[in-house]
Amino acid sequence: MAWYVETSAFMKLVVAEEHSVAMRSWFARNGDCWSSQLLSTEALRAAGTLAIDPRNVDDVLDAITLVLPAESTFRLAARVGPPTLRSLDALHLASALELSPDLQGIVTYDDRIIGAATAASVPIVTPIGRKGRRASS
Repeated sequence: MAWYVETSAFMKLVVAEEHSVAMRSWFARNGDCWSSQLLSTEALRAAGTLAIDPRNVDDVLDAITLVLPAESTFRLAARVGPPTLRSLDALHLASALELSPDLQGIVTYDDRIIGAATAASVPIVTPIGRKGRRASS
């Protein structure tokens, strides 16, 4: 079983912000994490914007299995979720869906992805602190 880590959750592993401690703790306990190669692009671009050493991003990326989206992923992304779902968010959701039946859920803090994944019956995990995690399914 695998967890799909979306960019909003990943960035909490490299930036000190709200819920970063909870996300880091969750990540340390849940080793089999996957994402799309899209994560690398988004995280490194965010690192540049936030003046974060890209080597720090690369170190954390090394702990996640990254998959290269296939043509079928892009086609699924064109149809998945509501029409208002942004294209890159749809690519994350489609990438996660293609991990099925091994997908345990998506780790995210992004409300758009939470809504679209919930509508697609994909479990969501959002580590938020001492109480554990906000989860929906």
